[in-house]
Order: sequence, then C-alpha cells, then structure tokens
Amino acid sequence: MSETTATDPRLLLWRERLAARAEEALDALAAVPGVVGLVLGGSFGRGQHWPLSDLDVIVVSAGRPVAEVSAEVDRRAYELSALWGTGGVYTAVDAGRLTFDAGEVREPGDVLVRMDDGRWLHGLDKIYGGRACRDSTGVAAALLDLSMRWRFDQALVSRRVEAWLAAARHLLVDADRLAGEDRIGSWLAIRRAATAVAEIATERWGERAGSLGRYWTQFEARAHRHGAAAFADRLLTAAHARPRLADDVPEWLADRIALSYQARLLVGENLTPEQNARDNLLAYAGLYRSRFPTSAYPWMGPPPDADPRAAIGAVRDLVE
Repeated sequence: MSETTATDPRLLLWRERLAARAEEALDALAAVPGVVGLVLGGSFGRGQHWPLSDLDVIVVSAGRPVAEVSAEVDRRAYELSALWGTGGVYTAVDAGRLTFDAGEVREPGDVLVRMDDGRWLHGLDKIYGGRACRDSTGVAAALLDLSMRWRFDQALVSRRVEAWLAAARHLLVDADRLAGEDRIGSWLAIRRAATAVAEIATERWGERAGSLGRYWTQFEARAHRHGAAAFADRLLTAAHARPRLADDVPEWLADRIALSYQARLLVGENLTPEQNARDNLLAYAGLYRSRFPTSAYPWMGPPPDADPRAAIGAVRDLVE
C-alpha cells in the first residue's frame, strides 16, 4: 500500500503532519517556565515513526522544582493532543513524566546508582537515538550523550532486567489477589506481567522495545529473529494474548483498529488483521482502565472461560 492508495484520507501526508506537530509541541513545551532543553525521543526522534506515532519529549529544567515543571509540561502536552484530535487524527504527546534537573544531568555521579530512579531507568531508554531540541545551553545534548554511552552497557542492562523481574513478580501477586474479585483487573495485571517478561527477553537479546500499539507483533518478530519463536508463543498463550479479531468493542476503538491496520501496511509492516487487533486491544484495555478504574468491559479481557489463576502459574513459570 502506498500513501496515494491509502483508503483512509487521514493517512495522507502523515509525515508532514507529524513533523508539523512535533515542531508545535517543541515550541509549546519550551515555553514552559524553567524548561532549558528538550529531547525528542521515541520512534519519531529516532526516525522510525509511523502514521500514528506518539511524540515522546523528555524535558530538562532549571531554576524551578522538577515536580512543578513536570506538571505544567504534562498539562500542556495533554491540551495539545486533545486539540489535534479534533482534526481527525489523535497524536499523543508523552511529556512531563520524564523531567530532569539540569544539575543532575551535568553531574550525574554514578549512573548505575541513578537507575534506582525510574526517570533515569526509563528515560535513558526512551531518548536513545533521539535528538536534542531547543537546547541553547547543551544540557539536553548532555542527557542524550549519557543515553548513547550507557543504554546498552551490560551493567545497566542487568539493572533493567532486575527491575523488570521485580515488576513481573509484583504484578503476578496483584493478579492473584484480584482474581476472585476483579476479573478484568487480574487479567490486566497478568498481561502487564507478560509484558515485563517480554522486556526481559528483549534486554537479553540486546534490543529495545517500543510502540505500545504495535507491541506484541513487534515482540513476535524480535523473538523470531533470535530463534525464540517457541518462547514467544508460550508467553502469548499463557497470557491469552494470541492474535484475534476484536468483538463488541466501542466505536472509537473499532475505528482505531481499522486505521492502525492501514497505517501499518502503509509503512510496510507484514502482519495480519488479527495481530493488529490484538495489539490494539491489549494496549487500550490498560489505558482505558487507568482512566476509568471501575471499567470492566468484556473486550478488556480474554473469553469468560479463561482461567486467570492458570495464566498466573504459566507466566510465573516463565519468570522463574
């Protein structure tokens, strides 16, 4: 499929749209008091974006508490995304959570000790291969340099594996606790634990993950490249995350699934409609629950006869 033959007109000129939105986002976030540098990370920053890519912006601030800057950046990012959504294609701006003070960037000390801070643990991954922007003092470039030097250092990779192992074990405990009272909550925890297992494998393969809405199909492809297709199949089966079409989903999600499939074909991905639907269902179930904590729609979990405690045991076997 080429851009000129894409069925949905929203996919026309997608590169130009994302580039323009990136510049608008950078301008808006750079104007927040205290912001002294930005790193454009994620798939867009690495030049690996697709029509529905988010814009991942990491912030460096000075002269103002990081928490204050983070909150204001997050608010402006949300407002931009909401405005863009009125134009027919929603582009999320993921910014604010990963905000650093210029002092800690200039003098990071022991970088491995910094990994106890989730901002550093996940931030150095998020910005890997990205680009510094609105950076008159060079502090964003300094943060980017730390990522390039440290992201695949074996000691740091080991810390990331340890963090994902701890997360998987904690999530499985949560899933077991919820199994009798909150079926959907239990399944969301199981699938997040499975994601942690996938992240562990990805780290050990010397790669990095990304793209929430395309996560599991990309994981399958990575596993195949590393001769671990059977492992991936076992993990997906354990978490009831095998490809399947979407039934009885809300209108907005059905539209997203259809648009996502066309967008992925447009950039040359080799996948089935079932893989695309699965990726979106698993991504949006968690996002929806985070915004509406009591929601428990059937589309957010596997079929009713799926046994969460059996899944917990199967995923735990892969963790241990």
